[in-house]
Amino acid sequence: MRIIDLTHTIHPAIAVFPGDDPIQIDHVRTIENDGFNNYRLTTGMHVGTHIDGPMHMTSDPRLISKLPLDRFTGKGVLIDVRREKQIELKESYRTMIQPDDIVVFYSGLDIYFGTPKYFTEYPNITEKLARFLVAQKVKMIAIDWVSPDHEPYPIHDILFKSNVLILENLTNLHQLLHATNFEIFAFPLKIEADSSIVRAVARVN
Repeated sequence: MRIIDLTHTIHPAIAVFPGDDPIQIDHVRTIENDGFNNYRLTTGMHVGTHIDGPMHMTSDPRLISKLPLDRFTGKGVLIDVRREKQIELKESYRTMIQPDDIVVFYSGLDIYFGTPKYFTEYPNITEKLARFLVAQKVKMIAIDWVSPDHEPYPIHDILFKSNVLILENLTNLHQLLHATNFEIFAFPLKIEADSSIVRAVARVN
């Protein structure tokens, strides 16, 4: 068994989506002055590796803390979409992807994380593929780029209205290329918010 970290490190200079507030990490107590260390984090929930919950872009009133824990873990299926500009439904997906899977799309674009192009030059998942994923009743899609679509975000709407979550900004997916059996764990904070930052990992069996 191997555990692979799929999470970007949160640090004071981490890039945020254009228009979002930058994060702050403050060392507010020190051993020298206070006898203990403590840090304060001020952040939005869509920084770095995070899960979008349905409340993020729909009228669904459920906070992410109210979603069942089993939605955040499950059997992973890796789809290699490197160099694809539009991510289309392929016939092979019909047998690869099963109910309750977490579908992980590997683009390799995580190497650009923190650069301006990361937030603009990324592929869209097509509506046909999104509706197929909904029909297959997958738990979640997971991507190593910033969003499965561009404004006005129609794919978010399709997935959220069918209770499919979106895990964004993964890294290290190349380590899963030859894994035939792995699980994804991406638990959010138990926080009363629309979405949450996460520590996402894969367990390769």
